[in-house]
Amino acid sequence: MLDLGPVSLAVTGTLLLVALALGFRVLRGIVREGRDRQQRRRAGETEKYTEDEEYGPEAPADSGGDLGERSARDAQSDSTATCPQCGAANEPGFEFCRRCAAPLRPGA
Repeated sequence: MLDLGPVSLAVTGTLLLVALALGFRVLRGIVREGRDRQQRRRAGETEKYTEDEEYGPEAPADSGGDLGERSARDAQSDSTATCPQCGAANEPGFEFCRRCAAPLRPGA
């Protein structure tokens, strides 16, 4: 009768090696893409920071929630902190910019 222990061990080992090889290919592609982006940034072909893909430079106008009678624009000017580096509007409790991660307060 055929002993399935060594066969299953060989199949499992082979599958793990295949998964490891595929993982290295993916990681190599990620590293190459990062290097390409860095070279394009240094050459001035792309911006250092891009807009937030989901929300853009500002929060949607209907995201005011419980703002009451005040307009979203008035509330935004009262309750946002503007990033000194990229100019993004951030909520007042943030210590770092949501777009570029720069400190919003000196010494932070």
